[in-house]
Amino acid sequence: MSALLAVRHGWAERDGLSLHLLDFGGEGQVAVCLHGVTGHAWAWHDVARVLRGRERVVALDMRGHGDSGWSGEQEYTTAEHVADLEQVLAGLELGVVDLVGSSWGALVALEFASLHPDRLRRLAIVDVEPSFEQGETEILPRPRSFDGLAEAVAFERKNNPRAPDSMVEVMARMGTRPASSGCLVPKHDPYFFERWPFRSDDHWGELGVIETPTLLVHAGRSFVRAPVMEKMAAAIRRSTIVEIEEASHVVPVDAPEPLGEALGRFLSA
Repeated sequence: MSALLAVRHGWAERDGLSLHLLDFGGEGQVAVCLHGVTGHAWAWHDVARVLRGRERVVALDMRGHGDSGWSGEQEYTTAEHVADLEQVLAGLELGVVDLVGSSWGALVALEFASLHPDRLRRLAIVDVEPSFEQGETEILPRPRSFDGLAEAVAFERKNNPRAPDSMVEVMARMGTRPASSGCLVPKHDPYFFERWPFRSDDHWGELGVIETPTLLVHAGRSFVRAPVMEKMAAAIRRSTIVEIEEASHVVPVDAPEPLGEALGRFLSA
């Protein structure tokens, strides 16, 4: 694995729940990045490598993921993540930010943008649809443990077939922790093996009120449908859409350099 970027770890708290973030550094405008379900803040590592020459890149571990706390009451709605983001931004006094979200993180970003247009300079929505045909519990089986790092790496490689080897290892290393049994387990609440609450979301109504300049990014090899994202772009008044043809769904991991370049052009325009 190539050397990791030097990061600063930050923390915020809401209602007794700790929220962890990575500050990848950089100069200028702050870009806050949000990952998808079962992911973690390190998913933005290589995107940060591209962006931090012109942006200060901060990535949040959403509640129940990475090194953030787990909700004992399993309060994991998109609205809860939005409230967490509000607390993080207020606590760190980051002011007006650029907001970048991938998958579930993109839904959080959409809802935040509809509520707080004064807090955002630019918005980037990466590979998501605003509503879903699948139910909350219609989830493909995922491994609950790995015999070692090599097995975790193989799982990440299968999910992100075009990702740089270094990013596959970052996701495996930073997304697992040792268990008492000696195996590695995913570093997220086991709740997400059974339920993805955002599947009940419907964000279509929010699109028309977003005034923030917005970039929509579609992954060419994703299950997310291009015509749906094009319809989203038509509903957001100040939006543009780009496609990263060779990327699968978790674009920050699978195609970090093309994504970073697309974001860099948009955020610095």
